Amino acid sequence: MRIKVNDVELNYQQAGSGHPLILLHGNQEDSTIFDKIIAPLALYYTVYALDARGHGLSESTGEYHYQTYVGDVAAFIRKLDLRHPFVFGYSDGGIVGLMLASQYPNLVPRLMVAGANVHPNGLLKREQVKNNFLNFFQRKQEVTMMLTEPDITNTELQRIRAKTLCVVGEKDVVKVEHTREFAEQIPDSRIVVMPRQTHASYVVHSLKLLGLMKDFFIEES
Repeated sequence: MRIKVNDVELNYQQAGSGHPLILLHGNQEDSTIFDKIIAPLALYYTVYALDARGHGLSESTGEYHYQTYVGDVAAFIRKLDLRHPFVFGYSDGGIVGLMLASQYPNLVPRLMVAGANVHPNGLLKREQVKNNFLNFFQRKQEVTMMLTEPDITNTELQRIRAKTLCVVGEKDVVKVEHTREFAEQIPDSRIVVMPRQTHASYVVHSLKLLGLMKDFFIEES
């Protein structure tokens, strides 16, 4: 499906019926990473899996910043008149989810993020080195963004009113302690560490989060 927000045409998948649940993918990916989990979630929710601008089948634009994506998701919610949607964000999608919940504290009642960081130094050193390497050779705006953003402050995290679940893999590229530290700043939050999981293994084309998502979201529906 297609929708125009903020002068850019975005692609999204929609399935199911019930309370709205928005799925946000990571950097240089698209909504197809959720292909296995959309159908089981759609038994309980109206699931919206969005391709961010410049990703998947959505229209490309010039520069990319997390704040731009936040504006797109907020406009998407308004245009479809989604009432108090739940949000799940993976990696960069989790960053967008945190910023969205901070800037629009009355919009999102429940937020689940996986493999998200609030500052580039939240990544393991090897991931920072890899991103610098990719940026030098590819000069991709999306990679450059990861080197300098996000910079979500404790004050901004403390504005989040959503009940929040912060998930990280035991072998994630995001430091477990970084996740624990920023989760402690969110008033109503908890952290889950996924044993033996990497950054992508429990989210991308995976059902490993389904039980956790059902426990977290469905109890509210």
